[in-house]
Amino acid sequence: MCEPICRAIDAWFKRNADALVRDVCRMIGVRSVREEAVPDMPYGQGPAEALKAASELLSARGFSPVNFENRVVTADLNAQAPVLGILAHLDTVAVGDGWASDPFDAVVRDGKLYGRGAADDKGPAIASLYALAAVREIAPDLTKGCRLILGSAEETGHDDLAHYRKEHEMPPNVFTPDADYPVVNAEKGRFVPTFTANWPESAEMPRVISLTGGATANAVPDHAEAVVEGLPVEQVNTFCSEFTNKTGTVLKAQAQGGAVNIKSDGKAAHAMAPHAGINAQTALLSMLAAMPFAESGGFWHIKKLNELFPHGDTSGSALGIAMSDDISGPLTLNFGVLTMGPDGLTGNFDCRTPMCAAYCNTDTIIAKRLTEAEFNITNLHKAPFHHTPEDSVFVRTLLKVYEDYTGLEGTCLSVGGQTYVHDIDGGVAFGCVFPGVDPRMHGADEFISVDDLILSAKMFTQVIIDMCG
Repeated sequence: MCEPICRAIDAWFKRNADALVRDVCRMIGVRSVREEAVPDMPYGQGPAEALKAASELLSARGFSPVNFENRVVTADLNAQAPVLGILAHLDTVAVGDGWASDPFDAVVRDGKLYGRGAADDKGPAIASLYALAAVREIAPDLTKGCRLILGSAEETGHDDLAHYRKEHEMPPNVFTPDADYPVVNAEKGRFVPTFTANWPESAEMPRVISLTGGATANAVPDHAEAVVEGLPVEQVNTFCSEFTNKTGTVLKAQAQGGAVNIKSDGKAAHAMAPHAGINAQTALLSMLAAMPFAESGGFWHIKKLNELFPHGDTSGSALGIAMSDDISGPLTLNFGVLTMGPDGLTGNFDCRTPMCAAYCNTDTIIAKRLTEAEFNITNLHKAPFHHTPEDSVFVRTLLKVYEDYTGLEGTCLSVGGQTYVHDIDGGVAFGCVFPGVDPRMHGADEFISVDDLILSAKMFTQVIIDMCG
């Protein structure tokens, strides 16, 4: 690292740190949760207002922002073709409950900036904007270009970026400050089959009338319920006690008219790390499969579900697809969705697949096992594995900047989630979450450390200089 450049970067951000924090607070004040489309605002008013606010901040810093149909705003460092892209987003997830302060009225407490979007991704987006401004003053004669790309629908499927990319190429090197440090260069693929089954309704007692589990494939269900008929509530509660001890969930039964309602409570987690949760749905299935119900199509399918997705199996072992490799780690599986009635069911599960996954060791096996259990696959969402080689000049540059500015070891990471660059060749994630920090992304009291935010902006500045010099 060039010491004069480092000192110049430090001095610039010392002068502009307060303004950076002020502008992050301004962006947090825009409620940019996606809503129904309105004329000229494909994601609703909030995301469009966030893009407008970002454009105003860019203009105030001397840039010429371009707005692409209120989906994406871009700004270029100079007139040169961009060899580097910085991709961030200004939309946020919904607020939720449990905040200690107004999530859209940012506040700094004990060196931390709190508000929805502070870490995901408004704080990093504004840090990127300030890095671009710093480079323009510190190194005005760079011979290559950098483009800042700010989107507004990252949280809801990346269709903002897909629309932009129809007519505009991405730079050959792109990082998004929307994940972890040091560098995320490998992102697992995603395989989400939806399956159904039907059978004649049976009146034989005892029987399962209904079962309702999770509502989304990408989260471990923390609650599930079933209604059964023909068994006394005392007997059902005996099973509940046994399987509460076996599964780690809390299972309880209560009489409900002439039937019994069973509730299962577990622990939610993201589907990319299902081992961090306790699946209430699979726990309930394991109990139902062990109970003395009359033979029927419904009970037969419950037992098959329990065989294919046994409680605690987050590796796909029972399904026959467990695998792992050195670059991306193990396959993970989350059985996230299930709705069952007296004559049929619908479910789906979320696999995060490593680099070694292929049609022959995932698709074929899954189709065979589900078909053998008399399930029909009705829909299939699939995203490929993403990898940018660790030995690329771009990744080596990012790792060196990280080591120089933090004194920490720079290593590449593999994640089960999918970042904003998942479909972009040469794309990686670089920050802004430092090791050991939980900024409560998507949760209450989301925050980013002001010092970490400024340090990230300095590193982004150095990366631009190193890649565009």
